[in-house]
Formats: sequence, structure tokens, C-alpha cells
Amino acid sequence: MRPSANEYFAALDIGTNTTLLLVARLDAAGSLEVLEEHCRTPRLGEGLARSGAIAPAAAERALEALAFFAERLRELGLPAARTRAVGTAVLRRASNAAEFVARVRARTGLAIEVIGEEEEAQLGQLAVAGELAGARAAIVDVGGGSTEFGSADGALRLSIPIGAVVLHERFPAPADFAALEQAAREAALRLPENGAAGEECVLLGGSAVNLACLEQGFARFDPARAEGVPIAPDAAARWARKLAALTLAERLELPLERERAEILPAGLACAAATLERLAPTALRVSGRGIRYGVLRELCRSHTP
Repeated sequence: MRPSANEYFAALDIGTNTTLLLVARLDAAGSLEVLEEHCRTPRLGEGLARSGAIAPAAAERALEALAFFAERLRELGLPAARTRAVGTAVLRRASNAAEFVARVRARTGLAIEVIGEEEEAQLGQLAVAGELAGARAAIVDVGGGSTEFGSADGALRLSIPIGAVVLHERFPAPADFAALEQAAREAALRLPENGAAGEECVLLGGSAVNLACLEQGFARFDPARAEGVPIAPDAAARWARKLAALTLAERLELPLERERAEILPAGLACAAATLERLAPTALRVSGRGIRYGVLRELCRSHTP
């Protein structure tokens, strides 16, 4: 018999490119038992780098995705007290973020909490520690609007303003890819040189699991099979350049997400520049990002 709704928690991650929902509970062994997981790609941050605001069409796409998530939570009978929705870079930067948050609450009942850069990095580390069995690792989380870094010892958390959507919109043409790579390298200079030397690094996010599927030569995009896979630290740079040279139609013949194919070269260039700067000894990937950290925090806060 399935556990009651009062045993589950829900975490929502509203990002620049994707909007994600995780419904899960913590089992006796400390693992998350996932009931449902959903991903939508409304690209809320589309055009943000140019205008500084969330575009009306992007807001409507995101509202539709969040309305679906809210309906699922109502159908599951999940109490609001066991739900947390967090917004990241797009809602930290957009001039009309407060208006969007208010519209979401009015339409769906969901209350979005805009979290800071340091908390975002901290939640990524919490997710990795839980999902990869307490692994000591530096964390690099490449998003649509920013890239977060957490040192292996947890003492340093930084965010740099590059992400897959932001860089793709600045340098959309294939001929601009060298300039895109240079912009990513310049942004990565804000990170400590050799900041992950001698350490394993976990690359988090959608770009990461797509990279693993490509590097492992999977027949199709399979994020579950890609979870925790070790890959060479230079893989992101190699695949970024390869994909940039392909048309969108050619990319779609490869084992990657259709919705991410357009911006994936930019996402991988962010990863490549960051990893080059940090120089980790080894690299693994995970698609279980901050929503998993949020979920674990919710579980912990409700433990008697």
C-alpha cells in the first residue's frame, strides 16, 4: 500500500530554463523514495539578458507549467506545509520578478521563495551529499542564468553570472562560438584558480546529464542511466565544440534532450570554462540538483 500524502514532500525549482517538481519521501535508509518527478522547459529567462525583465510570453509559459504542478499536488493531497518552491537566478535578476511571483500565487496558490546565490550552492551540495552517498566533492551547478560553485570542504560558495540561456542569447550564431567560449572563460576567472585540484567534482544539472549521455554513447537520452556516471574533465569542452558545429537537426539525432538541444553548446561551454579554472582530479555528473537539496531539508525540518 502506498504511503499517505502526509509522508511525502514536494520541492519546486523555478529556473531560467527549466521548471522542476519533485515529490518524494525519505526512507529508513536515508534515501529519497520518489513518487513523481516532472520537468517543463518554459525558458522563463528568455530575453532577460537584453531587457532585464521577464517577457510576457515566457511568464505565461512558466505559469502554465506551475499550474500543472499545483494541480498535481492538489490531486495527491499534499499539504502546503510540506511544499517549498524556490526561484533562482532569473528571479534574482528580473526587474518584474515580484510581479511574476504574485501572479503565480494568485493563479496556482504556490508561494515562490527567491533564494540567494549562496543558498543555491548550499542546496546543490546537500543534494549531492544525499544522492551520491555522502561523497566529498566540489560542486559545479550549471543553470540557465548562472553557475554555482561549492568547494569540497563546503567552506566556499560562489556564483558567476553565466549560464546556458544567457550565453546562448549573447552569442546565438555558430560563428560566434569562439567568442562565447572566451566570455565563459572570463567569467570563470571569478572562481579560485585550481579551486578543486586534488578533489573529485560533481557537475550538476541538465547540461551535465546530457553530456554524460553523449560521452557514454547511449542510444537515447537516459538521465537515470547517466546519474553518477564518471566522465573525463575535458569532455564538456570537446562536446561543446562538436555540438556548436552541428545544425539543430543534426544535434537532435544524438542522445540528448530535444528541449535543450539549442542551448546545450552554451551550457557545456560554461561547464568547460569552470572545470578548466577549477582543475578537478575527477568528474561525475548528476541531474539531481537543488530540488533534491530542498526536499532533504524539508524532510529534516519535519523530523520529530
